[in-house]
This record gives sequence, structure tokens and C-alpha cells, in this order.
Amino acid sequence: MQKPTKILMPFIALLTLLIAGTVMADQSFEDFKREEIKRFVSYVDEQEKDYNAYKQEVLAKWGEFIGSTKKVWVDYGDDKEIRSQVDFEKGKISVDILVPKSAPDPEQVAREKIKKELKRMVSDKWPTGANPLAGQVQVEGSQTLNEKNVDTFVNDKLRQKMELSNRIITQEKEPPKQVVSVEFPMVPDHLKVRAEKYRPTILHYSRERHLDPTVVFGVIHTESAFNPMARSHVPAFGLMQIVPASGGRDAYRYVFKKDIKPTAKYLYNPENNINLGTAYLSLTKNRYFAGVKDETSAYLMTVAAYNTGAGNVARALTGKTSLKLAAEKANQMSAQEVYTALRRNLPYAETQAYVQHVFSRSKLYRGL
Repeated sequence: MQKPTKILMPFIALLTLLIAGTVMADQSFEDFKREEIKRFVSYVDEQEKDYNAYKQEVLAKWGEFIGSTKKVWVDYGDDKEIRSQVDFEKGKISVDILVPKSAPDPEQVAREKIKKELKRMVSDKWPTGANPLAGQVQVEGSQTLNEKNVDTFVNDKLRQKMELSNRIITQEKEPPKQVVSVEFPMVPDHLKVRAEKYRPTILHYSRERHLDPTVVFGVIHTESAFNPMARSHVPAFGLMQIVPASGGRDAYRYVFKKDIKPTAKYLYNPENNINLGTAYLSLTKNRYFAGVKDETSAYLMTVAAYNTGAGNVARALTGKTSLKLAAEKANQMSAQEVYTALRRNLPYAETQAYVQHVFSRSKLYRGL
């Protein structure tokens, strides 16, 4: 069995330590942890096998592979000869097209391929159930990109932006190809547009779970920049970056009382993702840290646990993984002291910064 790498440890902590308070009394925590690590590594191995097959197809065409991340969605189309990248954090879209080097007018060939690709991108509902690019690309005035104005947009706006690469890509049994690239921005307030789109769902589940909706907004902003197609290397999926084999399974059981591991397709759906993500936050705040009296302290600990696990949060406050002791310790501290302890003692720099990011970004959504 392959040992978990250092990169995987924050996520292993998430799936093992967060549910420490529910481990059966006759099973030691160390035995439980080993069992959960084995399950998690098995899940990662299974996902990697499928992903690597896809990666090899792309490498055969491009000689390189650029994959999706939490905040950048990458798609290679059906024939793997066009690569679209949507950067939901920076607000830009880039499209690269493989064109035969022998083509008399490579840019004309590329334009026709881009038109076809953009029409697919703005009309397809994707696994999210709704098009994430709706209202995200400005064409003229207040008009945004749609299937009907793609041709005009490409001919008038993108034609002068196209660049022909000097790089030649050779493929077995196929003529040499060049890359034609173009990049264009999303609307200036692209992130706000997406946040507004998910506002009703966030407010609904926040009320149902007794959560501050601005914290939920802050978590989603930090996890995915409101990219419903977010996929991390773990892999975790969707707006709130849920790992199916761990947090997803626990949240599904919490909500539906069934032991089911949700699929990636299920988690790409924003409604499903926010439902399970808020359930996970509620499980942490309102059950594991229910003994914490100060609301701000409870949210600080909950947000940190969402990233690194409740056990690590408890250890940062007390040196032990006991959630009860952590709550008792927090009740002896001010919220500022809890925050300082988390920033100083949490084991991963990512989590130390994560808490600050979530709460600073949550302020942006007080008016929504």
C-alpha cells in the first residue's frame, strides 16, 4: 500500500480527525485513523487511474498537460485538439487550438474552431446543470456572450488578438501542427455575478443549518472563487471543494441518513454541493464545537476545521485532539486569543492563512 504523501496529509486530517468525536468507544482512535487513511488512499488511487488515462490522451496530442484546478477549469473538447481554460479567480478565458502547419490560413481555421467551441461553452449546461459562463463575457455594452452572437464576437473582438505560436507539435501518423491562441477577459464584476447566482441557495441552506451566510460565502470564495467546476488534485469537487470519500460521505450521511459516497457529477451540481458543504460546516460548528459559547470563536474553529480537521484545531488549542477539551479551552479565551492560537499553532501554513482569507472575504458579502 502506497504511503500517504505530505501533500495528502491535510486532507487525511480532514477525513480522520474531524469525526474523532464519533468514533465508537471500543475502537481506538489510532485504529480508526489507519482505517480511514487506507480508505482515502484507495479512493485517490482509483481516481488517479482514470485521470491518468485521460492525461495520456492529452499528452499524445499536445506534448504537455494542463489540468483543472480549484479555480481554473480546463477542457480539451471531444477530439482533444482545442484547449479552453476559464480562470474564475483572475477573470479571464484562454483558448488554444491545434491547426495543421500546412493550412494556408491557420488563423482562419482557428477562428472557425473557436466559434464552434465558444458556442458549445455558452450553450452547454455542463455537469453543473446550468451554464457557469452565463453573463460572464461582455460583448458590447450590457450585452453578454451567447450562442447567437459568438460569430460576431470572434470576428470583431478576437480576430486581432489571435497569436500563432512558433512551436511545432508532431504526432504519430499525423501532420505537424501549430498552436493558435487567444485570450479575453470576463466581465469586471465576474465574481460578484457568480456569487449572486448562488445567493438563494446559500441563504436557504444557511438558514436551515443555522449558519452565518457570509461565512459560507467566504468559504466558497476561498475554496473555488465560485467556480462550480472546481477540481483539486485530492480530488475534491465543486464550489465548496468536497472530497467524496471523506467529507462528502460524512455530510451525505448527516443529511440523508444513508452511507453513500457522492459522485463527482453529483458534487458539480451547485445545489447538491452547497447542501453538503453547509451540512459539513453545521456538523462541525453545531455538534463538534457545540460547547463553544462565543459565536466568533466557534466560527473561527469551524472554518479552520473545514480546511484541516477538528482534531488539528483541538490540538492547536490544547495539544490534544479532544474536542471537549478544545471547547473548554476556547471558553477560557477571547475570540482574538483563539484566532492567535490557531494562526500560531495550526500545523499547516495553508490553514493558518485559510482562516484569515475566509473571514476577510466574508465581509464582501454582507450586502448580498
